[in-house]
Amino acid sequence: MVHNGPQLRSQRLRMVNHQGDALRLGMNWTEEDLGKPQVLVDSAYGMGHPGTFHFRELIEEVSNGVYEAGGKPGVFAVSDICDGVVQATDGMSYSLVSRDIMAAMVEIHALGHPHDGMVLISGNDKSVPAHLLAIARCDLPAIHLPGGTQLNAPDYVSSNEMWEMGAAVQRGELPRQDFERAQRGACPTCGACQFMGSASTGQVLAEALGLALPGSAVVPAPLTKLLRYARASGKQLVRLIEQGLTARRILTRDAFENAIVMHAAIGGSTNALLHLPPIAREAGVEITVDDFDRIHRRVPVLANVKTTGRYPVEYFWYAGGVPAVMLELREMLHLECLTVTGKTLGENLDEIEHSPFFFAERRGYLNNVKVDRDEIIRPRSDPFSADGGVAVLYGNLAPGGAMIKTFSVPEEMHVHIGPARVFDFEDEAIHALMGRRIAPGDVLVIRYEGPRANGMPEMYYAAAILSADRKLNTTTAIVTDGRYSGAMKGPCIGHVAPEALDGGPIALVEENDLIEINAPGRRLAIVGTGGEKRRPEEIDAILAQRRAIWKPPRPRHENGILSLYSRVAGATSEGASIT
Repeated sequence: MVHNGPQLRSQRLRMVNHQGDALRLGMNWTEEDLGKPQVLVDSAYGMGHPGTFHFRELIEEVSNGVYEAGGKPGVFAVSDICDGVVQATDGMSYSLVSRDIMAAMVEIHALGHPHDGMVLISGNDKSVPAHLLAIARCDLPAIHLPGGTQLNAPDYVSSNEMWEMGAAVQRGELPRQDFERAQRGACPTCGACQFMGSASTGQVLAEALGLALPGSAVVPAPLTKLLRYARASGKQLVRLIEQGLTARRILTRDAFENAIVMHAAIGGSTNALLHLPPIAREAGVEITVDDFDRIHRRVPVLANVKTTGRYPVEYFWYAGGVPAVMLELREMLHLECLTVTGKTLGENLDEIEHSPFFFAERRGYLNNVKVDRDEIIRPRSDPFSADGGVAVLYGNLAPGGAMIKTFSVPEEMHVHIGPARVFDFEDEAIHALMGRRIAPGDVLVIRYEGPRANGMPEMYYAAAILSADRKLNTTTAIVTDGRYSGAMKGPCIGHVAPEALDGGPIALVEENDLIEINAPGRRLAIVGTGGEKRRPEEIDAILAQRRAIWKPPRPRHENGILSLYSRVAGATSEGASIT
């Protein structure tokens, strides 16, 4: 390949580093390789979970694409941990901080070595946002390759259902044999889990931002189509280097608004509220949780996809995936945004709409299972939900905001007042739920689980038990300064800010305080004490008295990365980032 643009970064660095060429030749590079565009191929490959285990073939195909286009790939890896594997254990405290550490390592690989661009391969809860952070930070020509999704399990069982099934076994309500049979089949292939959780949501957002090739998000991983996207990504990245098209030209404010529109339309994971703001900040764009609230009010949910909907993510891709949803909402998108194709979003959608192959080759799979496309991706005239459903609540309990996914909350719980049941650790709340010591109408307050207190683990186990209980799931809520899994459903409020360790009002809640949840009014507040309602000025005085005697607990983590995270993590509303 003859490079006709500005001098490549790799070649400039060769002129000042006389040892680097010798070291590369020691890895069986050729002299010709040294002068080619240098492409970082970084992935989350590892054995932590099925979402990364299949990446060797993707790495090879991306590299083949780079070679075909005249570049030289350099393969690196930083693996991630799986939220599902570490859920309900101390390991979950490492999940959110792992995003920032992973992003830092990719930054080191990209900028510490003489690379001209990068293709990043990931598909799961923290690896996708980590890679998007790194892309925004490094501002090289970059493409994200989503890692795809699993095929369906027998009876459409998915791995997130193991929590409520396990609880049912412990209570003697389900035969262990039925549980073990479900466990054995729940993850039949590699790829992200079969629901619109944080993993699949992240893949959709990468494409919506313009950083992944059109149609490449949530491809069923066993399909050779994913390998084709991998090779095409490698080839296209070399073209982006030639064009000098870097990430921040793509990552504009309009691009982030497009991503939030898509987040609403798919009923996406609430974890996106933690990830998009710091990704935007790295690109020099200000995105806040209030942008989610504003955009979700006007965008309908079109994806009838698990966990709140009916169909698995595999079928979402067959129905047309991200481009199909974008075409339904075309007038709500900023179509002039540049993408990694080198074309605008509008140009990409025009090509897809008029292609004789794009939708035809996908929707044939739906014919096999006799499911209509409009059942999975609803037309805008018949949405799955009238609005996106993520609401940001404020009040004396959450002056910095809190998050609720009203789309997945029973209608009768959109407005609720109930007595607080206070727990300083998630384990205590789980024991109370398992022991059926929570009464209908209660509001469980789980605190000291925020970023600085405990790494902000997911409260998914508690939420799953609550959601599976027919008496509680329409009468009882959870309020926490922790967060929730993308698979969460039910009356759950998270991301309460400021967190308890920072002296947020959630630290001052006592048993039998009355907690008001008002999703339409965007309100979360303490409205009474001792089971009795009180005037706002009385509540203010009582909270002031409590604050005067409140003392923060000792740090839960006194060494290691969680100790660092406890000292430097930013506010939840800003993404709880360490940078």
